[in-house]
This record gives sequence, C-alpha cells and structure tokens, in this order.
Amino acid sequence: MNNVATLIENTESMILGALELKDRHALLGNGRKRSFRKGEVIFSRGEEGAWALLIEEGMVEVSVISLNGRKSVLNHMEKGDILGEIALLDKQQRSADALALTPVSGTIVQRAAVFELLKNNNPACISIIETLCDRARNASEMFEIQSLTSGNARLARCLLRMAHKWGISQSDGSLFIEQNFSQSDIGELAGIARENVNRHLQAWVQDGLIQFNKGEITLLKPAEIQQLAEL
Repeated sequence: MNNVATLIENTESMILGALELKDRHALLGNGRKRSFRKGEVIFSRGEEGAWALLIEEGMVEVSVISLNGRKSVLNHMEKGDILGEIALLDKQQRSADALALTPVSGTIVQRAAVFELLKNNNPACISIIETLCDRARNASEMFEIQSLTSGNARLARCLLRMAHKWGISQSDGSLFIEQNFSQSDIGELAGIARENVNRHLQAWVQDGLIQFNKGEITLLKPAEIQQLAEL
C-alpha cells in the first residue's frame, strides 16, 4: 500500500473520516497536487476558503495575530491532517494563517467536489455535524483553561499535548518529543510569554521533571507534569 493510500485509510480528518473509503479515494484522486516551500504562506486569515489540503509531507503552523500584534499558535499540522476544512465547509473566510514550517506537499480538494459527494450522503453529513460539535466543545474548554489556569498549568498542558502528538515512549517511562520547539514556539502554543516559559522550564529541569536541550524536550516524569497541568 502506498503512502497516500495509507493516509487516506487512516485519516482523522473531519471530511474524509465521514466518507466511505471508495469516496475518499475518489475525492483525492480528482484532487490537485501542490507543494509549498519552507517559510511559504499557504493561506492567510481573511482569504476565501474554497479548498482544503491533505498534507502528505511536511509540517504546517496555524496561527492568529491579535490586535496588539501578538502571535498565538493554534496548531501544528502534519502528514495525514487536512488543512482548511472549516472554511471549506462554511463558505466563510479563513480564520487563521497557515505557514509551511518545512517543505510541504499534498493534495488539494475543492469545495465543489466535497459538496457533490455530501449532497446525497446523509450519514456523512451527520458525522461531520457531530465532529463540529465536538470541536466547538473542545474550543470552549480550551478558552476556559486559558482564562482560569495559571501559566504554569497552561505550560504543562501544552507539553502534554505535544507529547500526545509527537511523543515516543522510552524504556524508563519518559516521553521524548520528536519535534523540536524553541521557547518562543512553546510560548505561542501555551499562550504565555517566552520569559515565563524559560523560568518554568528551567525550574522543571532542576527538579528533574524534564530535559530541554536545543529544542529537544523529554518529559522525564510525565505523571508529575500531569499533576501540574491539573492545578
């Protein structure tokens, strides 16, 4: 089985996940291949969202810029993820910026092709509605977390999310995060200032909770990081 076929079958995409396997293959088979250079803007907030991209290689940063000019990273998307699903479905403008952190390649699917498949597919439509509701609940929970928890807890939760997505379990029970992140990257993901990231990370290194070296992160004691996240 080739790489793209494996992605299509194992995708957690809201749109593709709602479709039968044959329809997934048909949709992607009629798509258009596209590549982006490292540092290239894939789309910007406010642009029309008439297409989505199945990422086959590379990593994409999704972020927003606040009115005071501060960037907040919403997500890092990689192989197997579909970028731009929401704007494709609701026919509204892009709600965030998408930047290629590495060379990125994938398949673009157009809104017209997606809606043609969904037009007479009630089970797929219901599945998408359920997923949208789930995401709305998650967004509400994330807003509550950002509003009510300390920077220390937000940072711990950020590290746990990173470990869930990119963590590799080690024989000693630690979790090595295979993607590198600078302190600025972590601050943007956690929603706290870089200097506070540095302060917390250094304290956790001294306490033996983590290792942090040139962007490489290992959670030495994941259970204790989990306890910090729940404070």
